[in-house]
Amino acid sequence: MAAMALRPLTLNIISDSICPFCYLGYKQISLAIQQAQKENLPLEFQLRFKPFLLDPSLPSDKPLNKRERYNSKFGAARMEAMERQMIARGKEVGIQFSYGGSIRQTTDSHRLIEKAYQVGGQAKQRAVVEALFAGYFEHEKDVGDHAFLAECAADAGVLAKEDALAFLAGNELKDNVAKNIREAQQLGVEGVPFVILDNKYAVSGAQGMETFLQIFRKLASGKKLAAEPDEGDVC
Repeated sequence: MAAMALRPLTLNIISDSICPFCYLGYKQISLAIQQAQKENLPLEFQLRFKPFLLDPSLPSDKPLNKRERYNSKFGAARMEAMERQMIARGKEVGIQFSYGGSIRQTTDSHRLIEKAYQVGGQAKQRAVVEALFAGYFEHEKDVGDHAFLAECAADAGVLAKEDALAFLAGNELKDNVAKNIREAQQLGVEGVPFVILDNKYAVSGAQGMETFLQIFRKLASGKKLAAEPDEGDVC
């Protein structure tokens, strides 16, 4: 008996490396994909990450204290409540959020994410994204530090550390990142995560695993989405 042909399903995931809801949302998408594969849904998942800058005013040449930055932006009381909420939500999907460490602009992380896709498609890109998310959100790494980014590149098999450092020191893919950010803005994207499926369906914000699984089941059966889900949490 011939194997069932798989229907390609593209997911363009617009996100930023410092957005906690992007990490949560990606975890939920990954869990939904795992379940869809267990159910033998005839889908070939094609993921691609696209860039977004949540805070272009952040410096790229020096790190800022993450907690101080958030306290000044949201207020200490609101920040404390947000931190408690994110820690609780993270635990549900195996994320150990930690709010120490530094924050800075994310253009270089986006350049590396795009480079990973060019080198090895979605597998390498996802490996780099996962390393960046885990490093920044769980291990208090500086997402703008070239040494950390080069370590992510090497661990994912994208570039040797020396080659990654040389890449990051230059301007390769800077224009590409800026172009993709402009395109997201032209689509009306104001917060992330923002997922575009099959270049026609939009899912805004971090959604639960079940939401994505229901979408996958419908598309696998040849149905159209009658309505897009309500917006989830965004940065």
